This record gives sequence, C-alpha cells and structure tokens, in this order.
Amino acid sequence: MSKIKTAIISNGQVSDYEHLKSVITDCDYIICADGGLRHAFHLKIVPDTVIGDLDSTPSEIINYYKNQNVQFIEYSSDKDKSDTQLCLEYALEFSEEILMMSALGSRIDHTIANISLLKLGLEKNKIVRLIDAKNEICMINKELAIKGTKGDIVSLIPMSEKVTGINITGVHYELFDAVMEIGNPYGVSNYFENESVHISIDSGYLLVIRSSD
Repeated sequence: MSKIKTAIISNGQVSDYEHLKSVITDCDYIICADGGLRHAFHLKIVPDTVIGDLDSTPSEIINYYKNQNVQFIEYSSDKDKSDTQLCLEYALEFSEEILMMSALGSRIDHTIANISLLKLGLEKNKIVRLIDAKNEICMINKELAIKGTKGDIVSLIPMSEKVTGINITGVHYELFDAVMEIGNPYGVSNYFENESVHISIDSGYLLVIRSSD
C-alpha cells in the first residue's frame, strides 16, 4: 500500500464540518481516534479503522459502525499513549501522507501533544500535517515549499532549543541564515507575498503554520 493518503479524525473541536468533509473526501483511508467517530457519524462517513479505548464515544455509535464491518482496534484505557498517537503510528506503517483532523481545540494539553506528534512523521520521512478550517501545521528539519494566497499568514516557531540556518522566501519578511530559539518567537505572523513560499533550515525542528483569518 504505497502512496496512500490517510485522514485521522480525532476527538477535538470541529468548527466547519464542510471543510472537514472536503479534506477527507480526497483521502484514500480514514482512521478515527475513538471520539473522532462522533464526527464521522455526524458526516455520515464510514471510516476504515477505529483505534482507541472507546471511552469517548456513545455505545450506539460504536455499535452502528461495528454493524458496518468497520475494523476496531481496541486498547485498554490504562495506556501510556493517546488515541491519536496510536492512530498516527498505525497510519505511518502504510501511508505516504497523513492529515490529522480535529486534533486542535480547547484542550491545550491535547493540542500541544498532537502538535508534538508531527515529529514522528519526520522520523519516518512521511508527510504529516495538522489541519483545521483556519490552519495547516507541519514540522520540518530540512526544507519545505508551501502554496497559498497572497496575504495568507505563515508563522515559524522553533520546536527545539535552537533552529539554525533558517531561510524563508516568498514572504514579506524574508530571512537568510537566521537563528530562532525557544522564548523569542519573532517568526510569528509573516505573510505570503507570492503563491509559493520556500523554507529551509540547517539544524533543529521548526514548526510551520499557514493560517487564514
């Protein structure tokens, strides 16, 4: 199963179900992380696999999808990994690109934890992105080209103690051989001047966030 594009639907907030559905429609495989099954049910989508301890989903929804012959991979609630992490590790085994949906929200602990999971994609040389209706988030340790519209916001945030050799072109405030350190987030709220932005770094881990107001 090569070049598979997988969507992971987590239990976070969904502000725009039409956006969620439009992104998932373009995917080859759908995984729900326990409570994400509620979002699939709302959209009348049948996922391929459900993974988690099943403590966040009403039993009637679980039974509905079991009757649809959806694969369930169940874990004990006494575990040391989140349902979303279990989904991502599963997807990394066969997916070339992974989109993590409804993984952001009011629970800041879950949001930060899910952002940190982007590093797992880098370790497997796979494309992993966190997406909602307003944001697209990825992590790089080499380079990245992203497309957007003039005026779109792009922010760079260091995820290691220091990120060196930062270059970014196609934006209003270009950088060349710059350094960013945790505690000095001067890379926030830059914006596209062209339809394509190129970012590269020499060392460290850098969060790249494309946003729209």
